Amino acid sequence: MENALWNGQLVIATDIAKGYLLEKEIRKASSRKELHCPDPECQHPILRYCHGEIKGAFFAHLNNEQCDYAVFDKENTLIMRTVRRNIYESFKNKGYNVCPEVKILVHHYTHLLFDMAEGSKIAVEIGTQRLSANRIDSLTDEYRKVGIPVKWIVLGNTDTPVRENQTFFLKRYLLNESINKDLLVVNWDGTEVAQYKADPNKYEYNGRIFSSDNYPDTYTEYATLSDLTFEDNELSFAGYHERYQEWVAKKRAAFNKKIKLLEEENRKRLEEIHRQAKEKSELFREKQERLRRNKSHQSLIAPPVSIADVQKKQASSTVVTMDITYEQLRQEVLPRMVQQEIQIRDSLGRRWIKCEICGDVETEDKFGSYGGINHVNLGVCYNCSRKNRKFEH
Repeated sequence: MENALWNGQLVIATDIAKGYLLEKEIRKASSRKELHCPDPECQHPILRYCHGEIKGAFFAHLNNEQCDYAVFDKENTLIMRTVRRNIYESFKNKGYNVCPEVKILVHHYTHLLFDMAEGSKIAVEIGTQRLSANRIDSLTDEYRKVGIPVKWIVLGNTDTPVRENQTFFLKRYLLNESINKDLLVVNWDGTEVAQYKADPNKYEYNGRIFSSDNYPDTYTEYATLSDLTFEDNELSFAGYHERYQEWVAKKRAAFNKKIKLLEEENRKRLEEIHRQAKEKSELFREKQERLRRNKSHQSLIAPPVSIADVQKKQASSTVVTMDITYEQLRQEVLPRMVQQEIQIRDSLGRRWIKCEICGDVETEDKFGSYGGINHVNLGVCYNCSRKNRKFEH
């Protein structure tokens, strides 16, 4: 217990231990049983003063029965009392009007009560992971009824990263329901403080949630207990929330930069897909064109004719000739005479040649010479050959 009444005055064990003369007087008063429990409902109010080499100064009941203060004291471990004492001394040294272990709620003691300059009061509770959701709501509601806001400090490891959905309930409660939606954690020896505030924004692009080691889900700052202060009646590091907003802005800028890079990559990827598709389409078109040309050339080449086929055609030539005249066959091959790569034959399989001198197109039996490179379907007919020989003689 931190508080006692001596001659009607409140005395605080932490303050008594700082001065030898005052502690001497308190020890003498303790031996005379002049120290009393400040709880007005305590049934056994006599206290004793204790201070040794291992434990800090404190008051204790001679009889712990039927006293809310005694129950509160049992619930607070040595570590909790040490942390509360360090917080008390830090704020008192800064000039704050603060009192430890004050009974302002029924059957409950507040760890620290601040009397602020404008006349308001602020309660500070120290909690651990053992605190239940029902107890948190109950205390918050009781403080609301008496018109005193309550601020929470969590006792725990300050070197453990905090994620809103992966922590115990008291921390999660503060990250979601405190005024600034932030969280203060004091380490086990009451020397270091970590302040956390979750970023509620979602960094999503095309259905994908983005995260970053440089910008985690929770903004965190570390400092010593002496750096803890009040800003706008909220426990915090000086300037913490301004730095949080700057951090969020940088995080958003980094996200936008990442998205811009992704969009550029997507643009290049789509361009490559379109290029490959166009190239594939072009190759397919060229292939189709080659097939079409080959098919066209194949149609100009007469299929191989066997001896039996020739004999059969010769046997039936009389009948065919009756149906297809020589001139009709000539007209059939004339359009194809423009090319010199493939032999030109009519529908009866006979080869046709164009005379290079007179220009007549006749069957090969009317030519003395024909064929050759780039002259496959060209030659000199017998008539022109005879005329040339006469001219030479």
